[in-house]
Amino acid sequence: MADIAWRDPAALPLRPLIDLTADPAVPPALVAETALFCAGRSDPCGWLPAHAPPAGLRRAMRRSGLLDATDPLVAPPEVRERLEADDPAGLLWAARLMRALGRREDAARLLRRLGGDVPSPVRAWRDLLLAEDGRQPLPRVPPEAAGLPVRLATALARAGQAATSGQPAAEALAVAQSLAAGLAGDRLGVVARARILAVRLRCPGEPVPDVDTVRATARDLSTDRGDFLARDAALALLRAAARAALNGAGATAAGPAWEFADAALDLDPTGAATRLLAADAARAAGDREAARIHYRVAARTGLAERTAALAGLLDLAAPTAAVEGGGPTPPADPGGPAAPADPGGSAVPADTGELVGALADLLASDRREERDRLAVLVARRPALGGTVCADTVRWAVAVREPAAGARPLPLERYRPFLDLRPSEILDPVDTPPVAIHTPLMSYAAVLERREPWFREIHPQRATAAMFRHEMQATAAVYGYPSGGASADYRTWLAAPDGCPPELRDRLAHPADLPLLDRALLGRLLSAVGFHAEAEQILPGPDVPARDPEGAYALASWIFAEQMLTTGHAAELEPHFRTLYDQLGDDVRYARTRVVTTINATVNAARRREPETIARWRKLGEEDLARYTALPEVSEFDAAIMTSRWFRAMGFLPFLTGDRDLLRADMDRWLGIARELTGHDAHTRVIAADNYFPAVETAVRTHTYLGERDTALALVDELAERIDPIDPKTWLTAGELRYQAGDVGGALDAYLRAAHLQFPYGRISWFNAGQVHEQLGRADLAAECYRRSLAHWPTGVTPLRRLRDLHLRGRLPDDGGVLAAWAASQPAWSGLPAFEG
Repeated sequence: MADIAWRDPAALPLRPLIDLTADPAVPPALVAETALFCAGRSDPCGWLPAHAPPAGLRRAMRRSGLLDATDPLVAPPEVRERLEADDPAGLLWAARLMRALGRREDAARLLRRLGGDVPSPVRAWRDLLLAEDGRQPLPRVPPEAAGLPVRLATALARAGQAATSGQPAAEALAVAQSLAAGLAGDRLGVVARARILAVRLRCPGEPVPDVDTVRATARDLSTDRGDFLARDAALALLRAAARAALNGAGATAAGPAWEFADAALDLDPTGAATRLLAADAARAAGDREAARIHYRVAARTGLAERTAALAGLLDLAAPTAAVEGGGPTPPADPGGPAAPADPGGSAVPADTGELVGALADLLASDRREERDRLAVLVARRPALGGTVCADTVRWAVAVREPAAGARPLPLERYRPFLDLRPSEILDPVDTPPVAIHTPLMSYAAVLERREPWFREIHPQRATAAMFRHEMQATAAVYGYPSGGASADYRTWLAAPDGCPPELRDRLAHPADLPLLDRALLGRLLSAVGFHAEAEQILPGPDVPARDPEGAYALASWIFAEQMLTTGHAAELEPHFRTLYDQLGDDVRYARTRVVTTINATVNAARRREPETIARWRKLGEEDLARYTALPEVSEFDAAIMTSRWFRAMGFLPFLTGDRDLLRADMDRWLGIARELTGHDAHTRVIAADNYFPAVETAVRTHTYLGERDTALALVDELAERIDPIDPKTWLTAGELRYQAGDVGGALDAYLRAAHLQFPYGRISWFNAGQVHEQLGRADLAAECYRRSLAHWPTGVTPLRRLRDLHLRGRLPDDGGVLAAWAASQPAWSGLPAFEG
């Protein structure tokens, strides 16, 4: 269990279905507890519980990683010994246990081994169980020799079948009533009466039992909480009564529905289907907060119920509850109705936190049911069209039919980093306008052998060292086994959805290529996030740069090393000096000179070395003037380089505190960036690519100068107009809003970054959780920390917040489930002591 529990909180209440044990910290869902009950039964012909796992639950558990793909039977030794019995009673017991585990095929195989010469009770149970699984017609009520339990169970099954098909059930109910009379005064008599009432509540045309009868029967069953069959029957009755009340006309039905659903929860607190029913009842009663809690718990603790629970959360969180084309929230019970509409009208304020979280979980759950989950979004287009989730809905509309081959949205957005091709699915407004061009234009430079001497051949924006790992984690969150998203270079290189074949051939033997081709390949590998591998195909500082090609190759090696060591005060200054000292008078060196002063300055700024920056600034002034004066350099490229250079040199006044020089530098880099628009497809991308970091740096500069309003205005422009689906921008906006005291605005920005999921998924969710916690919404904070851990399974900080919330008693209804799940996380052993 230890190797699977961290994957999904649903493993804990469903644990008996995994290995026939229960987690001591979490009560199992009653449907899972049924397996423990059946495993411990001595009489294979005795009374069976009403509840059994849904037909598709075991498949859902395999898809969710809670079971091995081969699904071997994991059971205690004493159970395995009993399963080896070959007599009729042993085979029937084993078949009933397999059914309680959700192993329908195993149960059918065992039942078919029972021939016609087996004892009458065994034969009657065999026929009933095969019929209930749809493998043969439902038998008639067997003769008295079969025994009362199977006779009564068959009569109830016939009544239930009639109710499901809309046929009269009076005859079968009368038979069941007559048989139950033989149990009068017996403990099982009360169980039988409750089971009959539950079936009657589902039968159209039958007199509906009044609420007092339901209350009295449930009360009679609750006298012994240790009696599993009594709890099982009480739960079946209460759920049927709650559903019948919800189906009733008028607002007066909401009260009994909520009463019965609440009582059912008391019997089955971790049962996701019961939680869904309680959510529907609370919603009908107008208690939106209770409905929200129950939907959220159902989404965490259920698998078969997860899509329905998340759809309910979407309906509660969206600004309108309208559903397109009559597509309702999937019901809690098979054959049940849609979740009730909100009383008092459908227009409600949007809850961005819940909306973003529900959407994230909806898209990340059970990928093989993706078509059904996308249909949930498509059906809610009117409600979600004006929200932060609008782009996701457009994507769902685009791929719901030809879904084969479509990647999860966060990966589809960054498709060029996987296979160096732009997406053909996304609407242009949903495509990052700058970031994806870096690998595409670097790839074009390789194919066209673009020379880098006098113009920008690819964008400036570089891929951080964490990029590939974050992409791989995102693919894992979405259940997308993609070699193209791998952080392992060899895997990406060989993946059919990764490196293009023509590029793979070049990378197989890079030493055979001319030096400029290797340098361009190295830049491309850095662009897609493989900085260490880029270094390996390039000559390093120990190899003299004897010509412009050699100098550009060394500059590419240093660039890869600079990106690889981001976040570390790496000593790269000697490499920059080595490169610069080898640059000759050939005009093809001019651009490399300027870029070297820029990158050396950035490196020195990391190490907070103003003297080193001053040296490079002095050298760079002359180099920039020489480069921009070359006739081979266009006005556009001269302006781009000038803007880049002053932006980098702004580190010097920033470190020395020279505010006047800092403002002067900012006026140069930002002023030029604002004026440049480009004149063709290539230069327009280059201009946009320069504008983004120009504004980004200006935001930091205005913040440093204490001009927070100006910084906020710039970052809002960056986030809402320049690159609205760049998560880093929204993270910056969140930080600035938080510092300005706008906690609600900070939360909105963090959630927008989190909605994008990649990159920075773990940071975005964690920051959103911190703000939720500050606002007093511990339940949503816990959800954000859980999602952060999904992107970062070894993350100590979000895990610590979950633990501390639990120990302070601030986790919601299923706090025990979350706490037990957290204790199974890989990073649990690394947590510091609880401070109280």
